Amino acid sequence: MSGGKHMTADQLLQDAVKLHLSGDLDGAARQYKNLLKLSPLHPDGLHLSGLVAMQKGQLTEAERLIRGAIAATPKAPAFHGNLGTVLLGQGRTADAMACYRRAVELDDSFVDGWRNIASLAARLDDHEGSALAYSNVVRLTGGADGGALGYLGLELAVLCDWDNLPVVKEAISALPSWRTGKSLPVPPFTLLVHDFSPAELRRHADEAATFIESRVAPMVHQPKARRPRLRLGYLSEDFHDHATAYLLAEALESHDRSRFEIFAYSYGPEDKGAVRTRLRDACDHWVELAALSEADCAKRIAADGIDILVDLKGHTGRARTSILAARPAPIQVAWLGFPGTFGGTCMDYIIADPYVIPAGAENDYAEQVVRLPLCYQPNDSRRARAATREPKAKWGLPEDAFVIAVFNNSFKFNAETLAVWVAVLQAQPDAVLWFVEFHPAATASLRAMMGAVGIDASRLIFAPRLPQAEHMLRLSAADLFLDTWPCAGHTTASDALWAGVPLVAWAGRTFASRVAGSLLHALGLDELIAESQGGYHALAQHLAKDREALEQVRQRLWAATQASPLFDGKAFTPPLERALDTMWAKWEKGEKPKGFDV
Repeated sequence: MSGGKHMTADQLLQDAVKLHLSGDLDGAARQYKNLLKLSPLHPDGLHLSGLVAMQKGQLTEAERLIRGAIAATPKAPAFHGNLGTVLLGQGRTADAMACYRRAVELDDSFVDGWRNIASLAARLDDHEGSALAYSNVVRLTGGADGGALGYLGLELAVLCDWDNLPVVKEAISALPSWRTGKSLPVPPFTLLVHDFSPAELRRHADEAATFIESRVAPMVHQPKARRPRLRLGYLSEDFHDHATAYLLAEALESHDRSRFEIFAYSYGPEDKGAVRTRLRDACDHWVELAALSEADCAKRIAADGIDILVDLKGHTGRARTSILAARPAPIQVAWLGFPGTFGGTCMDYIIADPYVIPAGAENDYAEQVVRLPLCYQPNDSRRARAATREPKAKWGLPEDAFVIAVFNNSFKFNAETLAVWVAVLQAQPDAVLWFVEFHPAATASLRAMMGAVGIDASRLIFAPRLPQAEHMLRLSAADLFLDTWPCAGHTTASDALWAGVPLVAWAGRTFASRVAGSLLHALGLDELIAESQGGYHALAQHLAKDREALEQVRQRLWAATQASPLFDGKAFTPPLERALDTMWAKWEKGEKPKGFDV
């Protein structure tokens, strides 16, 4: 049978599809080839052969085969959709989008086509187009696609279009488990725009993680004695000019290389920038995984004999979570990239601190909680900053204005924080709000909302995006930084504090809402942390009005940034290494992972 002799085309197709679905790509490819020998223009044979080639990374061959299928059957939506995915893999985004759009023109109910349009539109910063496409997926699936619901909420938040967010949140809350066969789980990152409780976030993270884990066979590891140098792997897409890399660099450089052998596993862009070069120099081994399947990535990590694998992505964009589900290392640790639990069973520990995960909150995390003594977030003492405040006019600001910076991404904005910003502007006629430039629709929405309550458009100033070093210089021109809630600033909060700008945080009940508070707590500036909207308003109003008190805070902050170990990557790493040592010691003895404070 395997040779295909004396089988009909339908029998060959059925045999090939079984092999394909079982994951035997080579066997499926052979059987599709036998089918095409018998019937060279068989549309499904051409199309599915192209899919196998795509899955094996053979994109030129995949394009040839799927175009052949389209020539044979021009009006099959799936053929156009999968051709688009092949072209996207080749970096041909415009051609890919044209294919996706052709697919839904042929069949407006083709859900995968709308999903592909939505995802690619978001990558191309067409957030309005993305939101519209996701809304079509929600409509066509009756709200059962948690991914579409989650990303619809995220795209609406990016656009500062908040009217329908409560409806999206309610629909997410009502989703049944994917195990019922009636829904798909919600991507945990998209939940951060809503005020979900830690318990609800845990439930959804478990859904997302177990959905992935159910499709991957985990590797099995046995306890063993520690080698002279513990093999430590860092896994990420963000080893380039990215917020995570800015925070990580000095801590990575500060590892004790006599006791730890450092592997970096990168599946992101292979740029040649200074940040990536610095990270590479901090590692013993640099491994590019981008071209490998997730299964082969896991095999490579396992073959390297990694003892502890530290994931720096969690459920953030472009994360390849199936690598972790395959359990390539005996100990797997969640850290830094995603402010919350990974869920499921494939992660053993989460690196936190006493502020972001307070005592008693452990049940909201699938991992065992390990608390570093000061702050879970590393920083880099070598990052640029202005030695003295930059003049406001240099950065397009009115020199006599009181400048309130809100430099977080627009998806972190909401009606609750905007109400406070409006109140501060109304009480302080010389105050302006300073944003980073984002989507034009979000800018228009903010201007319209402010105009509706009598705030002149000139009091909203949008700064262009700049390289990190220049951005850090201009930040010093701000008088005050107001953080967001329920998803706080992370690197942006560190940026503001390192630049010497006093920051008002609104700390909530989740990890994501408490990061800026953790930074302030580590600096001894707890008086800048509010725990309610009213407290956030009162603090912002007080500092905007009492400029002398604000200047005193600014001087204290500057002194703290120079003295505190928070901004010293070299001081950060030894406690992290003690945590890793403790994890390994438990494993070596055959003990189950158990949380601890360093």
